[in-house]
Amino acid sequence: MTTPTAAPATAAEALTGLARIRPAGWLATPMPTDPATLLARARQALAADHPGIDGRLTVISARYTAAVFTVHRPDGADPLVLKLHADAAAYAGESLAYALLNGTAPIARLHAEGDNSRSLLLEYLPEPADWTSPKTPALLAGHVAAVHTASLRLPGEAAQAMNGFTTAALLDAPAPAWITGPAAYREVLAAHLDAYSPHLVPLGHLDLKPEHLRRRPGGDVVLLDVESVRPDVTGLIDLITLPAVLRQAGHELAPARVLDLYLEATTAQGARWTTDSLKTALRAYAAATALESLHGLDR
Repeated sequence: MTTPTAAPATAAEALTGLARIRPAGWLATPMPTDPATLLARARQALAADHPGIDGRLTVISARYTAAVFTVHRPDGADPLVLKLHADAAAYAGESLAYALLNGTAPIARLHAEGDNSRSLLLEYLPEPADWTSPKTPALLAGHVAAVHTASLRLPGEAAQAMNGFTTAALLDAPAPAWITGPAAYREVLAAHLDAYSPHLVPLGHLDLKPEHLRRRPGGDVVLLDVESVRPDVTGLIDLITLPAVLRQAGHELAPARVLDLYLEATTAQGARWTTDSLKTALRAYAAATALESLHGLDR
Protein backbone atom coordinates (compact mmCIF):
# COMPACT_ATOMS: atom_id res chain seq x y z
CA MET A 1 0.00 0.00 0.00
CA THR A 2 1.14 3.54 -0.70
CA THR A 3 0.44 6.63 1.37
CA PRO A 4 -2.06 9.18 0.01
CA THR A 5 -1.35 12.88 -0.16
CA ALA A 6 -3.60 14.92 2.14
CA ALA A 7 -6.40 12.36 2.01
CA PRO A 8 -9.44 13.39 4.05
CA ALA A 9 -10.38 11.38 7.13
CA THR A 10 -13.95 10.67 6.06
CA ALA A 11 -15.98 10.60 2.90
CA ALA A 12 -18.06 13.52 4.20
CA GLU A 13 -14.91 15.64 4.53
CA ALA A 14 -13.93 14.67 1.00
CA LEU A 15 -16.90 16.67 -0.28
CA THR A 16 -16.25 19.86 1.69
CA GLY A 17 -17.73 22.87 -0.09
CA LEU A 18 -20.04 20.90 -2.35
CA ALA A 19 -23.15 22.91 -3.13
CA ARG A 20 -25.91 21.77 -0.79
CA ILE A 21 -29.31 20.88 -2.24
CA ARG A 22 -31.36 21.39 0.94
CA PRO A 23 -30.85 23.44 4.12
CA ALA A 24 -31.00 21.89 7.57
CA GLY A 25 -34.57 21.45 8.77
CA TRP A 26 -36.01 21.25 5.27
CA LEU A 27 -38.33 18.31 6.03
CA ALA A 28 -41.61 19.36 7.66
CA THR A 29 -42.44 15.90 9.03
CA PRO A 30 -39.20 14.11 9.92
CA MET A 31 -39.00 10.53 11.08
CA PRO A 32 -39.85 10.21 14.80
CA THR A 33 -36.97 9.56 17.17
CA ASP A 34 -38.84 7.65 19.86
CA PRO A 35 -38.11 3.88 19.46
CA ALA A 36 -41.64 2.79 20.41
CA THR A 37 -43.18 5.17 17.87
CA LEU A 38 -40.74 3.98 15.21
CA LEU A 39 -41.59 0.33 15.83
CA ALA A 40 -45.31 1.06 15.73
CA ARG A 41 -44.89 2.79 12.36
CA ALA A 42 -42.89 -0.17 11.04
CA ARG A 43 -45.55 -2.67 12.12
CA GLN A 44 -48.21 -0.52 10.49
CA ALA A 45 -46.20 -0.44 7.24
CA LEU A 46 -45.87 -4.22 7.18
CA ALA A 47 -49.57 -4.73 7.82
CA ALA A 48 -50.69 -2.15 5.27
CA ASP A 49 -48.31 -2.77 2.38
CA HIS A 50 -46.56 -6.10 2.90
CA PRO A 51 -49.14 -8.79 3.72
CA GLY A 52 -47.64 -12.08 4.81
CA ILE A 53 -44.46 -10.47 6.15
CA ASP A 54 -44.31 -10.40 9.92
CA GLY A 55 -41.87 -11.00 12.76
CA ARG A 56 -39.84 -9.38 15.48
CA LEU A 57 -38.57 -5.94 14.53
CA THR A 58 -35.31 -4.33 15.60
CA VAL A 59 -34.19 -0.82 14.75
CA ILE A 60 -30.97 -0.70 12.72
CA SER A 61 -30.86 3.07 12.26
CA ALA A 62 -33.14 6.06 12.70
CA ARG A 63 -32.36 9.28 10.89
CA TYR A 64 -34.13 12.53 10.14
CA THR A 65 -35.28 11.28 6.74
CA ALA A 66 -35.56 7.50 7.12
CA ALA A 67 -35.57 4.56 9.52
CA VAL A 68 -34.30 1.03 8.90
CA PHE A 69 -35.37 -2.18 10.67
CA THR A 70 -34.57 -5.88 10.59
CA VAL A 71 -37.61 -8.15 10.25
CA HIS A 72 -36.83 -11.45 12.01
CA ARG A 73 -39.46 -13.80 10.61
CA PRO A 74 -40.81 -16.56 12.87
CA ASP A 75 -41.23 -19.19 10.13
CA GLY A 76 -37.50 -19.72 9.65
CA ALA A 77 -37.40 -17.66 6.46
CA ASP A 78 -34.43 -15.36 5.93
CA PRO A 79 -34.70 -12.00 7.71
CA LEU A 80 -35.50 -8.94 5.66
CA VAL A 81 -34.70 -5.25 5.96
CA LEU A 82 -37.59 -2.79 6.15
CA LYS A 83 -36.83 0.80 5.27
CA LEU A 84 -39.29 3.64 5.89
CA HIS A 85 -38.98 7.09 4.34
CA ALA A 86 -40.30 10.27 5.91
CA ASP A 87 -40.16 12.15 2.59
CA ALA A 88 -42.19 11.11 -0.44
CA ALA A 89 -39.59 12.45 -2.88
CA ALA A 90 -36.79 10.50 -1.18
CA TYR A 91 -38.88 7.33 -1.34
CA ALA A 92 -39.61 7.91 -5.01
CA GLY A 93 -35.93 8.53 -5.66
CA GLU A 94 -34.81 5.33 -3.98
CA SER A 95 -37.52 3.34 -5.77
CA LEU A 96 -36.25 4.78 -9.06
CA ALA A 97 -32.68 3.88 -8.15
CA TYR A 98 -33.66 0.24 -7.55
CA ALA A 99 -35.63 0.20 -10.80
CA LEU A 100 -32.51 1.35 -12.65
CA LEU A 101 -29.95 -0.75 -10.78
CA ASN A 102 -31.62 -4.08 -10.00
CA GLY A 103 -30.21 -6.55 -12.50
CA THR A 104 -27.72 -4.03 -13.90
CA ALA A 105 -25.41 -3.44 -10.92
CA PRO A 106 -24.24 -5.40 -7.85
CA ILE A 107 -26.60 -4.01 -5.21
CA ALA A 108 -28.83 -5.43 -2.48
CA ARG A 109 -32.02 -7.07 -3.81
CA LEU A 110 -35.33 -5.26 -3.56
CA HIS A 111 -38.15 -7.61 -2.49
CA ALA A 112 -41.13 -5.25 -2.40
CA GLU A 113 -42.25 -1.63 -2.26
CA GLY A 114 -45.10 -0.03 -0.34
CA ASP A 115 -46.24 3.26 -1.80
CA ASN A 116 -48.76 4.04 0.93
CA SER A 117 -46.25 3.65 3.76
CA ARG A 118 -43.25 4.80 1.69
CA SER A 119 -41.49 1.56 2.57
CA LEU A 120 -39.05 -0.86 0.95
CA LEU A 121 -38.37 -4.50 1.80
CA LEU A 122 -34.76 -5.38 1.06
CA GLU A 123 -32.30 -8.23 1.24
CA TYR A 124 -30.73 -8.69 4.69
CA LEU A 125 -26.94 -8.58 4.44
CA PRO A 126 -25.29 -8.62 7.87
CA GLU A 127 -21.86 -9.83 6.70
CA PRO A 128 -19.31 -7.12 5.82
CA ALA A 129 -16.98 -7.46 2.87
CA ASP A 130 -13.44 -8.66 3.53
CA TRP A 131 -11.51 -5.40 3.67
CA THR A 132 -8.28 -7.23 4.53
CA SER A 133 -8.00 -8.50 0.96
CA PRO A 134 -5.70 -6.48 -1.32
CA LYS A 135 -8.24 -7.10 -4.10
CA THR A 136 -11.08 -5.26 -2.34
CA PRO A 137 -10.21 -1.73 -3.57
CA ALA A 138 -10.44 -2.89 -7.20
CA LEU A 139 -13.65 -4.77 -6.40
CA LEU A 140 -15.19 -1.62 -4.90
CA ALA A 141 -14.11 0.46 -7.89
CA GLY A 142 -15.68 -2.12 -10.18
CA HIS A 143 -18.97 -2.08 -8.29
CA VAL A 144 -19.07 1.72 -8.33
CA ALA A 145 -18.36 1.74 -12.07
CA ALA A 146 -21.18 -0.77 -12.60
CA VAL A 147 -23.61 1.63 -10.93
CA HIS A 148 -22.36 4.59 -12.95
CA THR A 149 -22.89 2.73 -16.22
CA ALA A 150 -26.08 0.86 -15.29
CA SER A 151 -28.26 2.95 -17.59
CA LEU A 152 -26.37 1.60 -20.61
CA ARG A 153 -27.66 -1.89 -19.77
CA LEU A 154 -31.32 -1.07 -19.23
CA PRO A 155 -33.98 -2.93 -21.23
CA GLY A 156 -35.64 -0.88 -23.96
CA GLU A 157 -38.75 0.23 -22.08
CA ALA A 158 -36.82 1.33 -19.00
CA ALA A 159 -34.24 3.14 -21.13
CA GLN A 160 -37.01 4.98 -22.95
CA ALA A 161 -38.52 6.07 -19.64
CA MET A 162 -35.21 7.72 -18.70
CA ASN A 163 -34.84 9.67 -21.95
CA GLY A 164 -35.28 12.97 -20.12
CA PHE A 165 -32.20 12.29 -17.99
CA THR A 166 -29.70 11.18 -20.61
CA THR A 167 -26.47 13.09 -21.08
CA ALA A 168 -27.78 14.50 -24.36
CA ALA A 169 -31.03 15.67 -22.74
CA LEU A 170 -29.26 17.25 -19.76
CA LEU A 171 -26.93 19.17 -22.07
CA ASP A 172 -29.97 20.78 -23.68
CA ALA A 173 -31.69 21.56 -20.37
CA PRO A 174 -31.01 24.27 -17.79
CA ALA A 175 -28.46 23.33 -15.15
CA PRO A 176 -29.94 22.00 -11.88
CA ALA A 177 -30.57 24.57 -9.14
CA TRP A 178 -27.85 23.07 -6.93
CA ILE A 179 -25.14 23.75 -9.53
CA THR A 180 -23.16 26.93 -8.87
CA GLY A 181 -21.26 26.96 -12.18
CA PRO A 182 -23.58 26.12 -15.11
CA ALA A 183 -20.88 26.49 -17.77
CA ALA A 184 -18.55 24.13 -15.92
CA TYR A 185 -21.44 21.68 -15.41
CA ARG A 186 -21.91 21.54 -19.18
CA GLU A 187 -18.21 20.74 -19.50
CA VAL A 188 -18.77 17.82 -17.15
CA LEU A 189 -21.70 16.57 -19.23
CA ALA A 190 -19.75 17.02 -22.47
CA ALA A 191 -16.93 14.93 -21.00
CA HIS A 192 -19.43 12.19 -20.18
CA LEU A 193 -20.79 12.40 -23.71
CA ASP A 194 -17.29 11.78 -25.05
CA ALA A 195 -16.55 9.01 -22.53
CA TYR A 196 -19.82 7.11 -22.95
CA SER A 197 -22.70 7.93 -25.28
CA PRO A 198 -25.64 10.33 -25.56
CA HIS A 199 -27.80 7.62 -23.95
CA LEU A 200 -25.94 7.47 -20.63
CA VAL A 201 -27.95 8.58 -17.60
CA PRO A 202 -25.16 10.06 -15.42
CA LEU A 203 -26.05 8.31 -12.17
CA GLY A 204 -24.05 9.16 -9.08
CA HIS A 205 -23.99 10.06 -5.39
CA LEU A 206 -23.72 6.65 -3.76
CA ASP A 207 -23.53 6.82 0.01
CA LEU A 208 -20.10 5.20 0.01
CA LYS A 209 -18.89 3.85 3.37
CA PRO A 210 -16.80 0.78 4.22
CA GLU A 211 -19.81 -0.75 6.00
CA HIS A 212 -21.92 -0.42 2.85
CA LEU A 213 -19.93 -3.10 1.03
CA ARG A 214 -21.54 -6.40 2.12
CA ARG A 215 -21.10 -10.09 1.39
CA ARG A 216 -23.83 -12.60 0.63
CA PRO A 217 -23.60 -16.09 2.19
CA GLY A 218 -22.51 -17.45 -1.20
CA GLY A 219 -19.61 -15.00 -1.36
CA ASP A 220 -20.96 -12.35 -3.77
CA VAL A 221 -20.16 -8.81 -2.66
CA VAL A 222 -22.73 -6.07 -3.19
CA LEU A 223 -23.27 -2.40 -2.42
CA LEU A 224 -25.74 -1.51 0.28
CA ASP A 225 -27.98 1.58 0.28
CA VAL A 226 -28.63 3.34 -3.02
CA GLU A 227 -30.99 5.85 -1.44
CA SER A 228 -29.02 8.90 -2.56
CA VAL A 229 -28.25 7.87 -6.17
CA ARG A 230 -29.53 10.46 -8.63
CA PRO A 231 -29.51 11.10 -12.35
CA ASP A 232 -27.66 14.38 -13.13
CA VAL A 233 -25.13 14.30 -10.25
CA THR A 234 -22.74 12.07 -12.25
CA GLY A 235 -20.40 9.44 -10.89
CA LEU A 236 -17.56 11.91 -10.35
CA ILE A 237 -18.87 12.63 -6.87
CA ASP A 238 -18.25 8.98 -5.96
CA LEU A 239 -14.78 8.95 -7.48
CA ILE A 240 -13.90 11.93 -5.30
CA THR A 241 -14.97 10.06 -2.15
CA LEU A 242 -13.22 6.79 -3.03
CA PRO A 243 -9.78 7.65 -1.55
CA ALA A 244 -11.39 8.58 1.78
CA VAL A 245 -13.56 5.47 1.88
CA LEU A 246 -10.61 3.22 1.10
CA ARG A 247 -8.51 4.95 3.74
CA GLN A 248 -11.25 4.43 6.34
CA ALA A 249 -11.19 0.74 5.46
CA GLY A 250 -7.42 0.48 5.87
CA HIS A 251 -6.29 0.83 2.24
CA GLU A 252 -4.15 3.95 1.99
CA LEU A 253 -3.87 4.23 -1.77
CA ALA A 254 -2.34 7.21 -3.50
CA PRO A 255 -4.87 9.33 -5.45
CA ALA A 256 -3.21 8.35 -8.74
CA ARG A 257 -3.77 4.67 -7.94
CA VAL A 258 -7.43 5.29 -7.09
CA LEU A 259 -7.84 7.14 -10.39
CA ASP A 260 -6.26 4.18 -12.21
CA LEU A 261 -8.62 1.71 -10.52
CA TYR A 262 -11.63 3.78 -11.58
CA LEU A 263 -10.30 4.12 -15.13
CA GLU A 264 -9.77 0.36 -15.38
CA ALA A 265 -13.23 -0.36 -13.96
CA THR A 266 -15.11 2.07 -16.21
CA THR A 267 -13.15 0.95 -19.28
CA ALA A 268 -14.29 -2.60 -18.54
CA GLN A 269 -17.86 -1.24 -18.63
CA GLY A 270 -17.35 0.38 -22.04
CA ALA A 271 -16.18 3.88 -21.09
CA ARG A 272 -13.66 5.82 -23.15
CA TRP A 273 -12.12 7.90 -20.36
CA THR A 274 -8.42 8.69 -20.49
CA THR A 275 -6.37 9.89 -17.54
CA ASP A 276 -6.32 13.42 -18.95
CA SER A 277 -10.01 13.57 -19.86
CA LEU A 278 -11.04 12.26 -16.44
CA LYS A 279 -8.86 14.81 -14.66
CA THR A 280 -10.30 17.59 -16.82
CA ALA A 281 -13.82 16.43 -15.98
CA LEU A 282 -12.97 16.38 -12.26
CA ARG A 283 -11.70 19.97 -12.39
CA ALA A 284 -14.87 21.06 -14.18
CA TYR A 285 -16.97 19.23 -11.60
CA ALA A 286 -15.24 21.09 -8.77
CA ALA A 287 -15.87 24.39 -10.55
CA ALA A 288 -19.53 23.48 -11.15
CA THR A 289 -20.30 22.47 -7.58
CA ALA A 290 -18.11 24.72 -5.38
CA LEU A 291 -16.15 21.66 -4.26
CA GLU A 292 -13.06 22.87 -2.40
CA SER A 293 -10.62 20.05 -3.19
CA LEU A 294 -10.14 17.03 -5.42
CA HIS A 295 -7.61 15.59 -2.95
CA GLY A 296 -4.93 14.98 -5.54
CA LEU A 297 -7.07 13.09 -8.04
CA ASP A 298 -6.50 15.76 -10.69
CA ARG A 299 -2.72 15.86 -10.34
